[in-house]
Amino acid sequence: MCWHGTLKKVEVINTDQLHNCVLVDACIANEIQLLNDKGVITLGCCCGHGQAGQIVKYENAFGEWKTHSDAPMTLLKEESVRLSKDLGYKPYPYYYADGEQNGVWQMQLKTGCVTLQECEVWNKQDIIPFNKGDVRAGSL
Repeated sequence: MCWHGTLKKVEVINTDQLHNCVLVDACIANEIQLLNDKGVITLGCCCGHGQAGQIVKYENAFGEWKTHSDAPMTLLKEESVRLSKDLGYKPYPYYYADGEQNGVWQMQLKTGCVTLQECEVWNKQDIIPFNKGDVRAGSL
């Protein structure tokens, strides 16, 4: 993507959400829309903002953690796993910090930017100013 905060509206089919239109990182929004149009129930997504593989620190109720930043990905309902596989994706279970899976799966997306260099190219193609200082992890 782009830097954190470049967003596009997507119509989702998740009936558990308050709204059927949500804001998604712009560089993955078309793919998220396509997945929903084809019947895949997405729960959340993030493009990674060009930081895939980098070590990030975070804190939650269970402590302080280090992990690798994800490549562009989405979470999906377990009932959408078979369909996503039929569409050529390789979903795998998502586990929360408490060790629970709760029927949530994740999968890497085919679009989005993995490196900061790809972010710069994406921003130039889409005529959005690239500001390396604004790149930070975030999601919707």
